[in-house]
Amino acid sequence: MTVTIIIPCYNSEKTLEHTFRSIREQTATDWTIVAVNDRSTDATPDLLAALASQDPRLTVIEGQGKGASAARNRGLEDITTDLVAFLDADDLWEPQRLATFIDLFAGRPDADIAYSRFAFFGEEPGDNLTVSTVPDAPLSVLDLMRENPVGTMSNLVMRRSALERAGLFREDITHGEDREWLVRAAARGLTIMGIDETLLHYRTSIGGLSTDLEKMYDGWRKSVQTATDLGALPPASALKSAEAVYLRYLSRRALRLGMPPATALTYALRGARMSPRGFFSDGARGPLTLGSALAGLIAPRLMRDALANR
Repeated sequence: MTVTIIIPCYNSEKTLEHTFRSIREQTATDWTIVAVNDRSTDATPDLLAALASQDPRLTVIEGQGKGASAARNRGLEDITTDLVAFLDADDLWEPQRLATFIDLFAGRPDADIAYSRFAFFGEEPGDNLTVSTVPDAPLSVLDLMRENPVGTMSNLVMRRSALERAGLFREDITHGEDREWLVRAAARGLTIMGIDETLLHYRTSIGGLSTDLEKMYDGWRKSVQTATDLGALPPASALKSAEAVYLRYLSRRALRLGMPPATALTYALRGARMSPRGFFSDGARGPLTLGSALAGLIAPRLMRDALANR
């Protein structure tokens, strides 16, 4: 199976070569890349031109400067391969990632969309102890309204037919567009399967899109509206619990990124008040999150980090 890899690129000069190296090091070699230069103002266009001259499997096209979702939709316009993968220009893949997904789709005709476990990192893989979890069962709308185990667009691999059934990405959502698309897909009956193996390294850095927590929360609300529109909204009590879990996630994210301690505590308290059952679900995660947020006001950064990474 050939895989088309869609990469939106905007001012990515510092990370682009490392990301492309992680693709070139894949054990599976039957892939093509469509890199969309979204009107970068740094050296990204020159880097893309140099990379394309070294590997004919890379095609560079121009975006309209309308953001990552629009760039991804632009990259999808002319694809013909059966499988499509997405990768942001600052994330990294393990060498066996594509081969593992190709094997999954070859052996599971019922799988429409797949993702893996992923690890956070700052500068180099391994510098952050936080790793995601993968549920045993295919994802439901309710699963996606909690912490969203997929986590990032860089973790999505799918059949092209899944895009035809679920539609393209909403260009009016800048934070959480992956969740909204997955909610659409799940609501329309597509099967979203996880691989319990760490195959992706997801970069987090202060100032990136994923650090604007209120816009992430707004993206979550848009996913709720999508589920409502498609008649797939979970029961009110379950949704309230899921929102508390998501607020817990925002609190943990604030801690992980070293944001002001009051930010993490605000989200933790909102979640705990909204649904104690939801916030304190999943074993020790709720108490640890709240404890880390409280400790952030009085404890050294090292202690705060130790709690947040558990």
